[in-house]
Amino acid sequence: MSDSEKKDRLKEERGRLGLSQAAFGMLGGVSRAAQESYESGRRDVGSDYLAGLAEAGVDVLYILTGKRSTENNPDTVAAEMAGVMFIIESVLKQENAVSKFSPKDKAEMLYTVYKNSSPEERRMMHKSLEEGIFTLPLSVAKYFGFSIYK
Repeated sequence: MSDSEKKDRLKEERGRLGLSQAAFGMLGGVSRAAQESYESGRRDVGSDYLAGLAEAGVDVLYILTGKRSTENNPDTVAAEMAGVMFIIESVLKQENAVSKFSPKDKAEMLYTVYKNSSPEERRMMHKSLEEGIFTLPLSVAKYFGFSIYK
């Protein structure tokens, strides 16, 4: 892992969370200027800084290694799949198509949606659940021919 990759992932993680340099630095217990120097590569991050970020829920493993801490985590995958299944059931209800699909068909839909959606699309689906909006990625909905997406 190069320092360049680490600084790029640090900026990427800050952007993913939608935080300014000052706000992100505050999570790690440093000033905006220190945060800027980490992101520019002029300074290397310290363990206290990383511990503060981790405590605030930042994916420090990703910053250091490039691997998301939630990747292949069975609890995360199960929760995402349950959310996707709920969305599928909701869309089928909207389509008046619940009875047209067997449990096997629904399992295939779940597999297809999960396999063909990116982690970002799965996060968006999860967020839509929290907001009470049940949507599938457009490419997936079109694949299944759901009329509300035509």
